[in-house]
Amino acid sequence: MDKDKKLVELLQNLVKIPSWVSDDETEKWITNENNLVDYIEKWLRKNTDLNVIRQKLDYGRFNLIASKGNPEIIFLAHTDTVAPPANPTYSAFGAEVRDGKVWGRGTADMKCGIAALMQAAILSPDADNYAMIFYADEEYDFLGMKSLIKECNHLKPHYLISADGADLKMGNACRGLIEIRFRVKGKSAHAATGQGINAIEGVYKITEGVKTFLAKNAHKEMGVSSFNLAYVFGGNGLGADSVVDGKLLRVGQEGNVVPNIAEVVIDIRPSSPDISAKIIVKEMQSLALKEGLVLEIVNERHDLGAWFTDKSELREFEKIAQKVCRVKKIEFNDFRKSGYLDLQMFWEATGKPTAFVFGAGSGKTEHTDEENVEIENLVKTRDFFVEVLAS
Repeated sequence: MDKDKKLVELLQNLVKIPSWVSDDETEKWITNENNLVDYIEKWLRKNTDLNVIRQKLDYGRFNLIASKGNPEIIFLAHTDTVAPPANPTYSAFGAEVRDGKVWGRGTADMKCGIAALMQAAILSPDADNYAMIFYADEEYDFLGMKSLIKECNHLKPHYLISADGADLKMGNACRGLIEIRFRVKGKSAHAATGQGINAIEGVYKITEGVKTFLAKNAHKEMGVSSFNLAYVFGGNGLGADSVVDGKLLRVGQEGNVVPNIAEVVIDIRPSSPDISAKIIVKEMQSLALKEGLVLEIVNERHDLGAWFTDKSELREFEKIAQKVCRVKKIEFNDFRKSGYLDLQMFWEATGKPTAFVFGAGSGKTEHTDEENVEIENLVKTRDFFVEVLAS
């Protein structure tokens, strides 16, 4: 069997192993990526000379780290998928080959990348000083990546390469993710007196000020950070009865009383690596103070920064991609339309090395009932990784 057929067979074997994660806290111990991790580990131990170790996570789950020498290049691939489709075109775990494609859950996102990396390792026996990290929980709460940045931040690679790409395009950036819930406290008064400090009006003054701040701190290439005022609830505070389970849920709603409390959720997708939740909170505190308001942070659900690698750092890899894809120009993803990539966490923790994303996944079918990957693109992705390891 030639190497291309073996690659397809390898991907089929990966797809046939369910690796989606249950939302139920108890079921997560059973319905997760572990069976897939078992398969990858056994295959690597049998077919390569990589040093393979498991990293323990919560819920009895694992990351898998395969390395050789002192890693100057680190490849990343996540092992989980989203839940099986409700009405798949072909069996979710059948891994059928039709129309030059492999069909099923995870084919595009991102078991095609895992298969390409695994076979690239076996085809590159002389390659040294690299690692392949197969990590859990990318689709849910970043459990695997959070553990990696705690225990592997001593690594200082020259390059980070995520195989979680699509359509043979390169990705060199992503916006971050900041979500903050906060309260604004003003001063109640009879509405007719013209007195008091309106907390609800204060919310809008603060959020407009934050948008102005973001506009002034736009990234030279990634543009202005997005801002979403996702939730507002306010009125006249009822003391201890207002807060239920840590959230403002009960307030007076009389029209003749100036509202003295409001709770807000904002979502920011920072375009600059320099923008963090700490900086945003500092700006909000300053804006609140100017309005005579008190600002309290309820929680910071996410504080994930932006990632950016200048394209000039990727010329060598562009040339390799042009060669294996047989094209004159490699397209780059539009980071303004893409979501957060947890590559950013590892990039920041390891000293912000040159980093990019490249892979075979079909961007239009990821997470859909018709998920598939073109075999031709799968082969090209493997060839790209082989060339990278040889360079």
